Amino acid sequence: MPRPLRVLCGASGRPKLLLWRGRRYPVAAVLERWKDAGRWWAGESPKLFFRLQTADGALWEIYRDGEAPGAWYLYRLYD
Repeated sequence: MPRPLRVLCGASGRPKLLLWRGRRYPVAAVLERWKDAGRWWAGESPKLFFRLQTADGALWEIYRDGEAPGAWYLYRLYD
């Protein structure tokens, strides 16, 4: 189930700040970026994924939905 979150990006389009559950999480590093075509045969849209580390040391995987620009979702959180 998608978990929406707000993401503020820099001029390059890379995430700089995550806003989730009323808290701010500054991004310390973008570790990886990749595109996923989704299950296109089932009507899923492509997604742009980021694996990043926040200033508190947590590892996040987030994605932006290709059909809903500006719509960001939490995919996985490792703390």
